[in-house]
Amino acid sequence: MKRTIGKDSLAAWLRRLLPLLLLLLSTDSSFAWSSGSGSSHRPAQAVGAYGQAGRATKLWAGPKSSFLSLSPAILASRPVTSRTTRAPTALSMRVPVLDDWKVLTSGRVTGTVKFHPSIPDGQVITTSPLEKPEAAAARKTIVTSTGSKYQLGSPQTVPAKANGRTQPSNASPAVVSLSELQRQAKLEFALTGEVIGDDDRQYLISGRPQKSTSGKSRIYKAYKANEDGLPTGDSLLIKLSSNTEAIEREASNYAKITKTGLSRGKFVELVDFVQPASVITKKFGSQSALVLERGAIDLKRYISEKGQLSGKEMREAAVSAASCLQAIHNSGLVWTDMKTENFIVTKDGQVKGIDLESAIPVQDNPVDYSPEATPPEFARAFLSGDGPFFVLQYNYDVWSFGMLLYELSTGKGYFDGMTPMQITKMLQGGPEIDLSDVEDDNLRNLIAKCLRLDPKRRPNIVKILLQPYFLISGFGPLSF
Repeated sequence: MKRTIGKDSLAAWLRRLLPLLLLLLSTDSSFAWSSGSGSSHRPAQAVGAYGQAGRATKLWAGPKSSFLSLSPAILASRPVTSRTTRAPTALSMRVPVLDDWKVLTSGRVTGTVKFHPSIPDGQVITTSPLEKPEAAAARKTIVTSTGSKYQLGSPQTVPAKANGRTQPSNASPAVVSLSELQRQAKLEFALTGEVIGDDDRQYLISGRPQKSTSGKSRIYKAYKANEDGLPTGDSLLIKLSSNTEAIEREASNYAKITKTGLSRGKFVELVDFVQPASVITKKFGSQSALVLERGAIDLKRYISEKGQLSGKEMREAAVSAASCLQAIHNSGLVWTDMKTENFIVTKDGQVKGIDLESAIPVQDNPVDYSPEATPPEFARAFLSGDGPFFVLQYNYDVWSFGMLLYELSTGKGYFDGMTPMQITKMLQGGPEIDLSDVEDDNLRNLIAKCLRLDPKRRPNIVKILLQPYFLISGFGPLSF
């Protein structure tokens, strides 16, 4: 029996058929049903975007239609997106980047930093000296002498001009040639072109020399040269003399006194002993040179500018001087030249001894003398003509130590303004030294004991360290 379809039922039937018609009209090779085994049809499993099989990827086909499964055929034909491993960047490795950089004559690099863990991006910084300044180049990682690393970006450029117009696109990177670096270093460090040393080690002379306190040597400022002949590190002091015997003696004294850490005293470091002084600068060929740690200022000049020492600063200076005296006497030597000019103050405020040229074995004879450091007994021997035969004892230095403490605590030398002969003649008479200007009672008592006219009554270095001035200050013998 045939059924008659009315208008209403036909409309309902068309509404049910419409989704299927739309599906058939839109079907292409991108969508397909896969036949499964058995009587039912079901969506095939699809391969997802990250390669996982077994879960269908579903697409919305319309507001009232069901989900359609994406065919494995079409998924296989589409490009697969995968996660890639990127090369480490400067940011991910925490290496700061320097842009608009250039190498300075000091071997440092200045530039605009970014990706620094503690410095804001865009700030201009200057690094520590590089291990190899000549290796600096764009897209290279540099290492400083302190171990810091930076990646170099774009260097500074020097605009090229043509027909009066700047051409930044053709600019040259600010990579300075070695000859230009050497030229700039000569200007910046006041290098004279004179060199101490040989092919293995070289020290570049800077500025004009000064005479040593004895007047027998010349004192130069210098810098150690790197393999490219450029100055590197802190400035050094070079003592140059044609008196080879005196320089050899001083080098030997430094080696003897500073050979052990506990008893070396507060002396500067002996960096090098060069003999002959130079095979490069001919005029130094017949001389000898000591290369020493250099201070910021000598102690006499320091107190003349700053004034007397007091409190902790005075005690620390006294301790440094006493430790030097102890080291010398423990080495069997008499300094004979202990005075403020023979101490330096480092840039961090330490007081250190220098100049051991006149140090002589105990019970030997002196080679020279400084009037302001001379005890009365030697002054009498000198004026009587027996100076060269005077027998040195440790108490010689104890007198010098007392005069040193007086000058440090008052800010003036006891014999300031007097000539060497006037000082010697004054000492000959065995004067009582006026200590009324010394404010600290314990220090005044210590100085008085060191300046006893009878040398046998002066305290030795052990008794000096046991005086109340050192014990109460906390710098007793255990500090040495």
